[in-house]
Amino acid sequence: MEVDVKKVMEHLNEIYECGAQPDGTFTRMAYSEEDKKGRELFQSWFEKLGIPTRTDAAGNLIARMEGEDPSLPAILVGSHLDTVPDGGKYDGAVGCMGGLAVCETLAAEGKKLRHPLEVIVFTDEEGFRFGSGLTGSSALCGQPLDISPDDLDMDGKTRKEVFENCGLSVERAAEARRDPKSIHCFIELHVEQGGTLYKKHIPVGIVSSIAGVSRYEVKITGEANHAGSTLMEDRKDALVTAAQFITQVPKTVEECGNQYTVATVGTIKVTPNSVNVIPGSCTFHLEIRDQHADVMKEIETKLKAYAEELCARTGETLSWEQISYHAPAPMHEPVKQAIETAAKKIGTEYVVLPSGAFHDSLLMTGFVPTGMIFVPSEKGISHSRYEYTKEEDIERGCNVLMQTILEADNMEMPCSF
Repeated sequence: MEVDVKKVMEHLNEIYECGAQPDGTFTRMAYSEEDKKGRELFQSWFEKLGIPTRTDAAGNLIARMEGEDPSLPAILVGSHLDTVPDGGKYDGAVGCMGGLAVCETLAAEGKKLRHPLEVIVFTDEEGFRFGSGLTGSSALCGQPLDISPDDLDMDGKTRKEVFENCGLSVERAAEARRDPKSIHCFIELHVEQGGTLYKKHIPVGIVSSIAGVSRYEVKITGEANHAGSTLMEDRKDALVTAAQFITQVPKTVEECGNQYTVATVGTIKVTPNSVNVIPGSCTFHLEIRDQHADVMKEIETKLKAYAEELCARTGETLSWEQISYHAPAPMHEPVKQAIETAAKKIGTEYVVLPSGAFHDSLLMTGFVPTGMIFVPSEKGISHSRYEYTKEEDIERGCNVLMQTILEADNMEMPCSF
């Protein structure tokens, strides 16, 4: 059995058009009219197949194709349909269309799995509207939901208002939690959003783990003074010290990490922020990502020691605060093995690699057996109108997904985590 890739591409194009904006860009912001339109369209394709759908209390859209034994736990596949501003056609959507394509293929072939098959569209994966994402997967996994009816979006609308416009209740979102025993495994097909597969000319990636992320707010305090009359030797320039630290970041990553270890200073603010005043303080955010918690800790320790050394040398003070942490999330061996077996059976080349980006699978790994399949992102571009994945790569990814589902249908999965 093989998926009809032409239909997959048609579906991708139709969903993309749902996000059309007056300025010529395409965005499906979570809970927006464009997002609702895309979900309704996606839902209609299952209705044509006679497959029922439902929306849970958190807004996750779920289509269920019954198996031979409805009492068995469901094989869950899918991703998300919401996008970042002016996002591309493939991020998230490829995984949703892959799940739909598998259902279409099984229906056309008259094939029934042993387990029920559920295709899920997680709500608000991207999180840019309210500043925090993975809302739907957090709710499904029973994670604490850091949401409030009074949260304001970028337009000043409350979360209560936004949710109610979608027929949802903030207070009831946690009711979306599933019993993990109801899920056999979760498989997510996704574009890589990086350049490894593209550069290596390999069509399929089997994800080993999703990188952990540790974020810090760092503040260096020196002395604001007149930029014209203060000699260079008399300065305590917080920005100069910060610049020396930032230059050290890639060197420490190279020393302690591997090719997938990354660290970034993504924001910077100086005070008093005037052209003729020496910066008295500099505050910036540091992010470290790796597949191993000990590597992240080693980088943090070395960078903090270096910052302390710099400040001691210049007579400045250092404030270092960890503001968030997500542990690395390894995929589960039985699901990884199923994906590898599937790739071998359809005769496609593959490589095992980590994911540096967050996905709904990050939370699912701690809930049920989980695996991820990557297909290439041309030039490693994503979260952009210029993201692109070749049709033949999408076809391979969808066929690996389908074969993985067939493998998982006959596998025993661990009962607990």
